[in-house]
Amino acid sequence: LLSDDAFKQMSSTPPSTPLLETAPPNNTTPASLWLLAYHFLILGCTGFGGPSAHVGLFETLFVERKHWLDGAVYAELLAVCQMLPGPTSTQMSFALGITQQGTLGGLISGLLFMLPGAVLMTTLGVGTAEALKRGLLDHGTWTAATAAGLSSVGVALIGNAALSLGSKICGTVRLQMAICAASAALTLLPSKPVPWLFPVLLVSGGAVSAVDKTVRMSARSDAVAQEDRDAQPSIDRSSIKFGLRAWQGACVVGIWACMLLGFSVFALSTPTSTQPQLHWFYTFFYTGSLVYGGGPVVLPVLQTIICDRNHWIRDAQFLAALGLAQAMPGPMFNLSPFLGAVIAQSAGTNVYVGALLCWLGIFAPGVMMIFGVLPLWRGLRNNRIYQRAVPGVSASAVGLIFASIFSLHASLQASSPFPSASDAIAVTGFALIRVGNVPAPLSVLCGGVLGVLAWACGIEQ
Repeated sequence: LLSDDAFKQMSSTPPSTPLLETAPPNNTTPASLWLLAYHFLILGCTGFGGPSAHVGLFETLFVERKHWLDGAVYAELLAVCQMLPGPTSTQMSFALGITQQGTLGGLISGLLFMLPGAVLMTTLGVGTAEALKRGLLDHGTWTAATAAGLSSVGVALIGNAALSLGSKICGTVRLQMAICAASAALTLLPSKPVPWLFPVLLVSGGAVSAVDKTVRMSARSDAVAQEDRDAQPSIDRSSIKFGLRAWQGACVVGIWACMLLGFSVFALSTPTSTQPQLHWFYTFFYTGSLVYGGGPVVLPVLQTIICDRNHWIRDAQFLAALGLAQAMPGPMFNLSPFLGAVIAQSAGTNVYVGALLCWLGIFAPGVMMIFGVLPLWRGLRNNRIYQRAVPGVSASAVGLIFASIFSLHASLQASSPFPSASDAIAVTGFALIRVGNVPAPLSVLCGGVLGVLAWACGIEQ
């Protein structure tokens, strides 16, 4: 969240201010509820750059600076969240809190990460319909240029996060680098998003890794067995919490399945004019339940349902929501309250009710799944086959992040009023973050300023 110099300065703070101290390298003491609330509120207010950048920020805080989690455990958590439907970075925010302080810790960390951006997007959504009528967000305006500049640095943040995680998870292991590259290439191959491709790639990566270690074990049993032991997380497993009990987690997954079935029956048997609020909730709940891959996959699915099929809002309003969500801190799925407010306003109903229903709808499935599945991870991570598969699954997860750089860059080129200048702003933002160690929020702000300068100079295509 801060530059390295700022953290060095804070590390010299007297012992009377332990909140700002950097933990020693071998610290295994879990974070307190207060520390979780403090750091995740800051992340919720300043976490720009989308899910891939958030994953990098979480890794920097929990693994590198505070040493609350071992890097191997963090990589496993990331792989678990990547294999579940829903927003990965949001699920990570809940999962990280759970590992430190159980269920209550997960609720505190996840909600504080989500709420700041949700409040901002709800506020913006209430007034956006009128702003669009006046043409305030059309191409050629300074506001559109600002959004393009902010989005450009957002792509740079994802690139920085992909490089950092790739070097830590894949290292110099050729098989893991190959799995990462194959995962990225296969993700980019289809011309349209394929929802089932993400879990298939993750499982395939794990299978390749498991088979490779098993074959090598048969050839060099002693050496590979020692390698298996060395690959175990060095952190004390007793310090990791899993939240609910296994049977309680299974109940949560069962409740999610019943909700999905019940709302699906309702939506298929009634017209959208009947209880429209429930149809809005179902649309977002369905999308959050069955679509893997986060924003790059969810956004076109949502646009098809609410714009093309049901005509609840116009494409211009959806794209405005997307642009603003990329410029806001916190999860990209926080565009849902914006859309809910605009949908409700178009329908002549309470905008705040619409925002709340759509926000709950898209986030609830992923949050329920992480609370339900994480207790089962307790036994799974002790399984030898799973342990051999984890490096491949983690490498595939990093490949998905690399692929998101290309897909988001394509979206940026399509929506930017000055595509060439957007590329230049992205490179500048990457240099500020990677070379200059400039904090992410300040880098994003610089991107917005550069976007306005490009507009003022008449750089448009």
